Amino acid sequence: MLAANLATLSQRALVVAASDSCEQLEMIFRRRVDVAAVLVADGDRLGLIMRAAFQQEMSGPFGFGRALWGTRPVAQAADWTPVRLSGATTVAAASHLVRNRPADHRYDDVIVDLDGGRIGTVSAAQLFDALATQFADRAVRDDLTGLTNRSHYLDLLTAACSDTDGDRVAVAFVDLDDMKRINDSHGHQTGDAVLTFVARRLRDCLRPGETAARLGGDEFAVLARIPHVVRADTAAAELGRRCLTAITTRDGRLDPTIHPRASIGVAVSGHRRDPQTLVSEADMAMYRAKQAGGNQVQLAVGVEAGLSGDLERVDRTIEQAVAHGELRLFYQPIVGVADRQLAAVEALVRWLHPSMGLLTPGRFLPGARRLGHLPLLDAWVLRQTCTDMAGVVTELGDDAPASVNVNISPATLATDFDDLVLTALHEAGLPAARLRLELPEDADLQTLTDAAPRLERLIRRGVRVVLDDMGAGSTNLRYLSTLTIHGIKIDREFVAGMTHNPRDHTVVKLLTDLGHGLDLSVTAEGVETAEQLAALAQLGVPYAQGYHLGRPQPLTELMESHRHLPVSR
Repeated sequence: MLAANLATLSQRALVVAASDSCEQLEMIFRRRVDVAAVLVADGDRLGLIMRAAFQQEMSGPFGFGRALWGTRPVAQAADWTPVRLSGATTVAAASHLVRNRPADHRYDDVIVDLDGGRIGTVSAAQLFDALATQFADRAVRDDLTGLTNRSHYLDLLTAACSDTDGDRVAVAFVDLDDMKRINDSHGHQTGDAVLTFVARRLRDCLRPGETAARLGGDEFAVLARIPHVVRADTAAAELGRRCLTAITTRDGRLDPTIHPRASIGVAVSGHRRDPQTLVSEADMAMYRAKQAGGNQVQLAVGVEAGLSGDLERVDRTIEQAVAHGELRLFYQPIVGVADRQLAAVEALVRWLHPSMGLLTPGRFLPGARRLGHLPLLDAWVLRQTCTDMAGVVTELGDDAPASVNVNISPATLATDFDDLVLTALHEAGLPAARLRLELPEDADLQTLTDAAPRLERLIRRGVRVVLDDMGAGSTNLRYLSTLTIHGIKIDREFVAGMTHNPRDHTVVKLLTDLGHGLDLSVTAEGVETAEQLAALAQLGVPYAQGYHLGRPQPLTELMESHRHLPVSR
């Protein structure tokens, strides 16, 4: 936190009596090596003695200082004209006074009068450090709202677009409606209050890793990352709605006749990740929202695919990706929350496209879904996962992960997938108990009911079944009573919000208690911060996965990075 005044910087002062001897003060300095200065009290007067100057006097130029000063009262060694200021004095004002003091006392401490008659001190070094921090902060912050300013926001956006971790970058462009009318009818002071209110609401609705900025005037922006495993259109719409809800929800701090409204446009990066293009697309989407009447969210054209031209190329060549060996498997660790031991891994597919580079699922799964290619993808992922896992088990034995999770799409559930699974396990030589199938929470009940006999066949062979993204979409609790389920995974959206949104925290607790009550393993997805992990530990969530615990990577690399850690059984 920035130090606004001397009261926030001051330290408790050590006070000695004016009649105390210099020998007594020397003993204090020897015992208290942390004390750089003391105050000398003489009635209502306060003097100051700096350690360095005092020790120099006690030594003396020829080593006789102690003999000369030892029995003298400290009053004779004190500076009786120190700078003494109120605790409410700003850092800037105090720094100006210190810089203009006589040279021999310029860097002495400042005496600070605090509330309740207390006395403190602030060193010159503290003052100048605080002033430098203020100047540095002003270079990246908006003075009125305290949000990131336009220049720093664009720097952060450029850095995010330069990152090659596979996540996409989202920009929400926010333009307040009716600000001219508010300024004209209520005055600019009220207009500033509205801007401050909006800034505070945007800041409060942010999730870990997100940044809000004031671009100037009545324009704001939010920068966010969308994990590669999340649909871009869903995440973009959620970001826009979250910002709009925050702005339009009243909390009694504004004039009751003022109702903030906003037009919001959201754009998501494609594989080219150009920051200027991203800002332009978000701006155009915001303009469409305003033209449509305002107080709404519009998504940039093609946001689901990043760039529509790329999606068409993906659609036309996805079958060849399997034939040409262009698909790759990455694995993300699932660890014990309490002991951080590696418990399992989840297989995640990537596409090493010959011209577009490494594509994350959000770039090609929508097209594969529309063209009916998901069963083909699932079959490849399943066979390759079993082969990879069998190799690790052979090499590492008990040090290998206990199991591997594989996602199964609704389209695959409608096929004879049980034969596919058993064949893949047999050909790879992988024990069925090492495989956990993740069922999509958004699959309709009829699809899962029809698939139940095939699932039961696999379960009898030792395969385990997990319900993915629990709590997302239209969760149907009948899944848990009509199907044999061994575990649930709590959707990342609730995990992301649980440290600052009481409702998300409650949902995570309810799902955890539900899992424990049904004797199911519970895994939290999307853990990105230490605070989230600590909150999960308090709720008794046994397992977690997310970037804070490990990014997806090839299985051999993942095992090498976890080789020094124990494996949970």
